[in-house]
Amino acid sequence: MWLDLLALIGGMVILVLGADWLVDGAVGLARKLGVPMLVIGLVVVAYGTSLPEFVVSLLASIRGNAEIGVGNVVGSNVANVGLVLGLSATICPILVRDPALLKRELPLLTLVTGLGVFFLTDGVVERYEGAILLAGAIFFTVRSFLNPPKKEEEEAEEESEAELPLWKILLLLVVGIAGLVGGAQLMVNGGSNVAKALGISERVIGLTIVAVGTSLPELATSAVSAFKGHSALAIGNVVGSNYFNLTCVMGAASTISPMKVDATGQWIDLAVMCGFTVILWPMMRTGHKISRVEGVILLAGYVGYITWLVIQSVQQASAVVA
Repeated sequence: MWLDLLALIGGMVILVLGADWLVDGAVGLARKLGVPMLVIGLVVVAYGTSLPEFVVSLLASIRGNAEIGVGNVVGSNVANVGLVLGLSATICPILVRDPALLKRELPLLTLVTGLGVFFLTDGVVERYEGAILLAGAIFFTVRSFLNPPKKEEEEAEEESEAELPLWKILLLLVVGIAGLVGGAQLMVNGGSNVAKALGISERVIGLTIVAVGTSLPELATSAVSAFKGHSALAIGNVVGSNYFNLTCVMGAASTISPMKVDATGQWIDLAVMCGFTVILWPMMRTGHKISRVEGVILLAGYVGYITWLVIQSVQQASAVVA
């Protein structure tokens, strides 16, 4: 039990460090290529910080723990909006400067969220459905680079910073990926065993401990970006990560092995994920920013959801013992 708990915590730490190194390397490479800051947030940083979700869900699916895999995707998307964006906006209001976020990025995220929920309604994400989701990831990535938004004025300070040497960028990428793979394996093993020992369902473990653990890279990146005034990076990271989780993470995992889950038990979780996605519409449109008050609302909603999950888990465990 204690060794499993240690593996869970240790894997989480390795995941965060690996993601941090990977993002540093990816951002350094992006600067050399002259990529706009919003694209760095939507693709480079978002995909880099979402690699923990990718590896965790992929390993969980291969090992037959689809509940953890799907729970990790859904829980991470909820955590990205409620915890990551909520805390970031509470620290510093996040400006929505680029009209592309409202005209194409948010509508596309909403569409993909609905598609993911639809695929899960029958309790299994088939291989062909996973292929459709993967195609969406490819489309999003290619379009972001071929039709990028214009650079914002806030990027001038970032571009004036010294670029990392190529050898250091490559080293960060390699070490970061290695840390992600190793940390993810420890978390899947530790999370599954701890869930069984405590009588907690794998769904709850995936939605809470694993999801929050794999969302820590997004939290660190967006919080620091908001504090430094780089709103495009902060919100682009969240929107891009959620899109990546639904398309590439769930798509790749289900393409390799169809993901079978308890559709009945997932309904509330899916509804919460949809709710957090929809609430971004009025928040991003009012004043073209996410204010501190709205950040507190997002945080409160996330804390309430996690509290409900814990209470439900305790009640279920008590019922089994009785």
